[in-house]
Amino acid sequence: LLTIYIDPVIGLARDELLKRCLGGNTQNSNESFNSTLWQLAPKHQYCGRKIVEIAAFTEASVFNVGYTAILKMFMTMRITIGPMCKLYAEKKDKHRIQLAERRHSSVSKEARIARREAANIQDDLYECTEGLLYGPGTAD
Repeated sequence: LLTIYIDPVIGLARDELLKRCLGGNTQNSNESFNSTLWQLAPKHQYCGRKIVEIAAFTEASVFNVGYTAILKMFMTMRITIGPMCKLYAEKKDKHRIQLAERRHSSVSKEARIARREAANIQDDLYECTEGLLYGPGTAD
């Protein structure tokens, strides 16, 4: 019975999982998808189950295919779309691809890592100068 509860926790401490967290690379694709979902159905407003399902299906389509998926949904519902709507969807998809390619480039990754490391060094400096102001056990 104890192994049922302990093994999954110990599994989280595997070396290959911990190495991924060293550089701050902890956001996964599910977290990225969730952020797009909550833009359509915000957490702070009540939405029924059906609304959240529709938002999830819509955002999954946009996340995987792009904004042209919404146009296909409109066509399925027999909603007439104009040429400006099509141009807008194509523009958003093109921008999304360019942004992903820019973020994926090694130069961009190295710059992000350098900024993150500089911020961590600055935080450590503040902590050494001011002491730990917030953290586990500081309220005791």
